[in-house]
Amino acid sequence: MEQSKFLKIVIIILLLLNIATMGYLWMLQQQSSSRHPHGGRPGGVAEYLTKELQLNDSQSAQYDKMRRKHHEDNMSYNDANRIMRDRLFALLQKPETDSATVRAMADSIAQVQKKIELNTFYHFKEVRMLLNTDTQRKKFDEIIGDAIKQIGQHPNRREGPGGPPPTPPGDGPAPDGPPPPPPNR
Repeated sequence: MEQSKFLKIVIIILLLLNIATMGYLWMLQQQSSSRHPHGGRPGGVAEYLTKELQLNDSQSAQYDKMRRKHHEDNMSYNDANRIMRDRLFALLQKPETDSATVRAMADSIAQVQKKIELNTFYHFKEVRMLLNTDTQRKKFDEIIGDAIKQIGQHPNRREGPGGPPPTPPGDGPAPDGPPPPPPNR
């Protein structure tokens, strides 16, 4: 009887601690998202760039217009990519799948991804052309350089310890067949 009473007390204490921890984590998330709604910076990337580059009113208005166009284009490309990926992976449900069809679909996805990359590159090139002082251009180059370094350091993209090893030349998928199986680890 003593032991069951003790276990009930322990369970109640653990339950209360769990509720308190979850409440604390929820509050932290709410505070974080209200302070930094876009990309971890107060006001988002657009406000950050406008402030850091010290854009004047005319530059700021042009940048806002360019940013909206870039965002709309990329949303359209992302929607197309999502639809194509859904169609590609729906092929997993078919018992027989033609590898030429799979490759064609993968190539289509790659072409849309290429459009996203080019759209982003030319967007930032256009933003850089908007800048009219060497100080603004230098600061812009620093910001873009830092962003590229951060993307390269993303844990899912890095090479070396903890990341995927680089693919040696000639070890990629065969031109007409499926990719090689993953290495045994």
